[in-house]
Amino acid sequence: MAFKDRVANDINRCFMRMDHFGETHYWNGYEIPCVPDEEEALKRKNNNVNDISWDNNSRSVLIHTPLASFPGGREPEPNTHVMYDNRSMKVISVEHNMGVLGITLSAFDPREMM
Repeated sequence: MAFKDRVANDINRCFMRMDHFGETHYWNGYEIPCVPDEEEALKRKNNNVNDISWDNNSRSVLIHTPLASFPGGREPEPNTHVMYDNRSMKVISVEHNMGVLGITLSAFDPREMM
């Protein structure tokens, strides 16, 4: 068995297992298995010193999901708006790594002033 085939088997067998890391979320009304990572999204947002659009009132989330089970079977386009868990969000970036998509989403989330 080739390394690429072993990685493809491990995507669902290990990383996307619902009783370990995987969770079910909604992408434009479709259920998708994914692993959300808000901590890594925050690190990426805070380390991007060249981004003049950085806003304290925005919320970012990084999701990892298999391309094979993604709605439409192809990568989403950056700078498009989607509904993720019934919340309007913008696709910031998409990375494809060995059958797993890493999608960074951002939403305007105003916070209350004290």
